[in-house]
Amino acid sequence: MYTLDESLWPLVIVQRSDTTTDKEMESILQSLGKLIKRREPYVLVIDFSRSRPLNHSQRMMLAAHQEETADLAREYCKGFFVVINSTTARLARAVTSFVRPAADQHEEVASLSEALERAALRFEEAGVLKGALIARKQARR
Repeated sequence: MYTLDESLWPLVIVQRSDTTTDKEMESILQSLGKLIKRREPYVLVIDFSRSRPLNHSQRMMLAAHQEETADLAREYCKGFFVVINSTTARLARAVTSFVRPAADQHEEVASLSEALERAALRFEEAGVLKGALIARKQARR
């Protein structure tokens, strides 16, 4: 199951718990597509710390989405952080990324607070001070 919190715009936090159905995956990708099409700077944090891996069809959906939105994402996404707190999962993602590099250029972090602190820095680098304030406030929660 996914929750997408865009109430903190320009910070977007997606939290995924347990497993995800293909229908849920389609829905979250549509929501992310709408956010990218706002054509405003943002930072995306996806928290996989309480979830199981995506299945093959979901990975294919994600790859197609990334390919479709790559140009806009490169322009407007100022940071993309994936929270993975399992060493085994990080190793599996590293091997997968080596075999097939991702177009999204995400950074993997061990905790949500680390992702939020890095998001604040990315916002500052992009001159989006409101985003930096929001990210730091969330990191302190």
